[in-house]
Amino acid sequence: MSNDALALATEMGKVFNDLDEEAALTYIGAEFVDHEAPPGTPGGPLGYLGTARWVHSAFEGAKWEHLDSFAEGDRAVLRLRFTGRHVGDFLGIEPTQRPVDVEQTHIYRVENGLVVEHWGYRQDLLMLSQLGAITLQAPTPAA
Repeated sequence: MSNDALALATEMGKVFNDLDEEAALTYIGAEFVDHEAPPGTPGGPLGYLGTARWVHSAFEGAKWEHLDSFAEGDRAVLRLRFTGRHVGDFLGIEPTQRPVDVEQTHIYRVENGLVVEHWGYRQDLLMLSQLGAITLQAPTPAA
């Protein structure tokens, strides 16, 4: 199943990069759970597509570039580069017009030929720094 899981996970890029509703309905199971989504976010294919639309509303030119991937059993892992320009409210941060460029890791679980679960890990501190919401400082060496 590893190759099938990887192929399906890769197709998920059509949902986020292209906002492709047909891809969402084709590749995502009705019982899909996005473990990264905020509480109250709908599940299923249209819930995941809604999350993609929200990210696109906050970041003009939002794009996820495939950097690396592998699969084992019913899970596929994709390492991606996310880029865009902050033009809309993002988690309470007013638009800054600043570009963002961060890496993300996404894990998808496949069951019966459909993606049914998602976990995501992002460089959130780096993104917040790029938006000017926080300042990152190098750690002071220990004495």
